[in-house]
Amino acid sequence: MTPSPYDRPGSDAHDVPAGAAVVIVGGGFAGLALADELARRGNEDVLVVEAGSDAGREHYRQEFDEATATSMWLDPDSDKHAWRPYESTGLAFAGVSAVRRRLGGRSLYWHGMVLPIEPWALTSPDWPASVVSDLTVEWENGRPLYERTVTRLAGWANGSPATSLSSGRTLDLAGYRFTEAPRAVRRSPDGGRWRAYSPFEQWNGSTAILCESRAVEILIDAGRVRGVRVERGGRRHDIGARVVVLASSTVENSRLAIQALTGLGRLPDARLTGLVDKVAQGFVATFDVDHLPDGLRGAADDGGVYVSPNPELRSNTFLSLRVNQHGVGVVDAYLMGEQTRGSHGAIWCDPAGDTPWRTHVRCSLGPDDVRLVAAQRTELQRLYDAVCSAIGTGCPSATLSFANADEFGSADLPDILRRADALRLPQAPYTYAFPLGSEQHEAGTLAVGELLGDDFQFRAVPGLYACGPSTFPRTGAANPVQTILALAARTAAALTGRSGPQRGGHE
Repeated sequence: MTPSPYDRPGSDAHDVPAGAAVVIVGGGFAGLALADELARRGNEDVLVVEAGSDAGREHYRQEFDEATATSMWLDPDSDKHAWRPYESTGLAFAGVSAVRRRLGGRSLYWHGMVLPIEPWALTSPDWPASVVSDLTVEWENGRPLYERTVTRLAGWANGSPATSLSSGRTLDLAGYRFTEAPRAVRRSPDGGRWRAYSPFEQWNGSTAILCESRAVEILIDAGRVRGVRVERGGRRHDIGARVVVLASSTVENSRLAIQALTGLGRLPDARLTGLVDKVAQGFVATFDVDHLPDGLRGAADDGGVYVSPNPELRSNTFLSLRVNQHGVGVVDAYLMGEQTRGSHGAIWCDPAGDTPWRTHVRCSLGPDDVRLVAAQRTELQRLYDAVCSAIGTGCPSATLSFANADEFGSADLPDILRRADALRLPQAPYTYAFPLGSEQHEAGTLAVGELLGDDFQFRAVPGLYACGPSTFPRTGAANPVQTILALAARTAAALTGRSGPQRGGHE
């Protein structure tokens, strides 16, 4: 891979370019995916600006042993790249929640789950009809973007042309038809370490990247974008651009948008609402593996993760089965559901002093979310009862106990999630819940169709665009990556102004 001309840690201030046609703010999943798609369409004058360093491009599950990687996930403070560029109170957006301030961002940390936003959430008028059509019906006179994205990821994961990321193996339980979850991962030959897809896996190396350069504000002249101001090595530099794309984390995208819109008088209270994560909770049950029926035993031996849609609960139901190091069978069942947007989730800034403005995050359950939590718990009890029925005498009946604290989520989530792997004997089932922000699917503050037009350009600021989950008006129950990648191709086409599939791109 050829390094970009600016991608040198600690490079001097004179290495900061004066400008580019397109500046992408953020070198994580969304930013790199967009840069890659622009390069595939022949765009050469593109610059990615990344706050963190280029600390290597290996996925953390490939680079580190299992114990170290798990610690980096559950205890972000053990990872020197974990960063919280905001203040929060309570459980939400604390603990497990953090962004990764490094080139590659969360593309080097995610676990590979590839699911589209479900039809019940990806619908007009919540999403613009043109976006829904491009994702699911047809794009550029060919296959829809979701289908193209899966084909590309499947080809990478399988090492040869393929159209599916799932083995197709199924489990029937509690009225569910579980299918092995589709994941864009490659495993090491020894079957131990693995990595999930990152844009770097198919990177052509032609796009310029400026690391260790935090975007502190968007530059606007006469109501139109003219560039971005970055802080690098203690000094500030203005980089000119006719197009700037916010492609950082939802919090950083929101801060930059708040500063820009407040400066134009379009956001007098310096606040954006609509912040969401996922509503996720589950139970862990442990058993003597000899009591597991053949179907569950085989899945546990393989360490499989299975998923089944549950549209009535705005959720996906997951079933993870494994045998721990002491030979105890572990069944981890959980529901991941859509949180509704509203004033209960917000990002705001203190509009005083120099940029970057001090940023605050608040996220709690809305009324619909409270009802969802209760419905999920009823369903988890039903699922546990079904597991026990399948296992028979080896499974004691139990009423699952859920915490009813003022704030949703398990304060001791890391300890709970580690517990099953340390058990030497089966124990009573226990439950857990992810505090909001802990699933790290934060989204919703810069919704397309609201602040953004169908082309993902800010209605109030010509030349300023956004991409990534911050732009999702509804997230559904899915991991956002398939949608991030699909919409990166769409945005690249809009910025390029070309039509028709390009060689090497989403054909």
